[in-house]
Amino acid sequence: MSEYLNEIIGYQVQATAEWRREKARQFPDDRRNLRAAEELEQLAREIDGLGGSEIERQVGEAHENLIRDGWEDVWGDLNEVLSAELRAIGFHSGYATATRFLEWYRDLLSEKLLELVEEAVPAPSLLDQVENDPHVQAAKRAYEDARDRALAEARKRM
Repeated sequence: MSEYLNEIIGYQVQATAEWRREKARQFPDDRRNLRAAEELEQLAREIDGLGGSEIERQVGEAHENLIRDGWEDVWGDLNEVLSAELRAIGFHSGYATATRFLEWYRDLLSEKLLELVEEAVPAPSLLDQVENDPHVQAAKRAYEDARDRALAEARKRM
């Protein structure tokens, strides 16, 4: 396995496969554990062949962005999501290829980074942007002036 991919995610895929094999021994009548273990082992073998690939570069970049920007405390949450996803393989989900799985993982990392950036630097409110636009403010003043004139004229006719 590419050492880099192995460090980032490969160990977790293989550990989950071993855990599923243990569950298959504990519950021999439930064939899903054995199928899941085999699927995870296949996934690990395919990841092994992706060293130097574009998806390895993308996963590495997403991983490094989280580390570089100082958000080490997110790894617990990310590992929970990853662990849940790996446990679901063979039961509730699966991936046709390791590339598809790594794309999911890259997207998970990227979404978490975006979430953290948005929390750190909140996006300005669209409503505030519109309300503070000079054209909107001028239109409001024109409306208020026209309304005031109309009210004054209506009072004169009463």
